[in-house]
Amino acid sequence: MSTLSKLTTKADYIASKNSHLKSQWRTYQNSLIQAVTHSNKKINHEFCCGEDQDIRFTLFNHFTVSIHLSDDFYSQDIVYSLNMAHSGEEPEFKTFAHAALSEEGRIDGTVDIHDKNAVLEHYLNKISAIYQCIYDSLHSNQPIQAQLEKLLSRA
Repeated sequence: MSTLSKLTTKADYIASKNSHLKSQWRTYQNSLIQAVTHSNKKINHEFCCGEDQDIRFTLFNHFTVSIHLSDDFYSQDIVYSLNMAHSGEEPEFKTFAHAALSEEGRIDGTVDIHDKNAVLEHYLNKISAIYQCIYDSLHSNQPIQAQLEKLLSRA
């Protein structure tokens, strides 16, 4: 077998695996967007256009959550981050959670990316710390931004 033939075979394999992962990622994105936008639960979430390959939601018309695959080639790491920039500043997203996307179409080994309710429940579990932090700050009359900074510095 020639070197060109071997490289072609390997290139096809690599491209196929990467393409399959990107397809799984798009399915996850669609499931999550549909689950959030069609949810009858009052979670004060609004879908907003992301940049590049991420999806974004705005919480309480103020806090922006970004979800994307890590920038590494063939990364299966889903990154959840919160924009900590003040209004009018350049976005500054800080990571608060991770999840793993498998080739089999599962998040963290258990959640089927085609099951919109399960995808939504998984996502809500990931962002629950953000809601809790905002709630606690309001309840104790503390500055929210400072409390979120503390939370994200531990993540």
